Amino acid sequence: MQAFEATGTIDAQGQLSLDQPLQAAHSGKVRVIVLVSEGERASSNGDQTESSESQDFSAQSFLNMIDEIRAQVPDEEWKKLPTDLSKNIDHYLYGSPKVEE
Repeated sequence: MQAFEATGTIDAQGQLSLDQPLQAAHSGKVRVIVLVSEGERASSNGDQTESSESQDFSAQSFLNMIDEIRAQVPDEEWKKLPTDLSKNIDHYLYGSPKVEE
């Protein structure tokens, strides 16, 4: 399976129009996943315009996902994590010697 990233516009009838043709090696049926940024809004002519927030859509979505996961874990559980976890991750995962600084 190959993945392509492209931008496009969804019109009032729900039809997707890509900004550029895909450079696919074959033609045929495809699976499409559409990501719509909360920062996008419709302009007066019906086209989608991109805000500065939507330019870093992937980063914002990832950070929002992390925030949602973090909110599900009670504070007591976060307190159980070692304070040196970031520098000694190999020790805690694989038993490597601890890094002491």
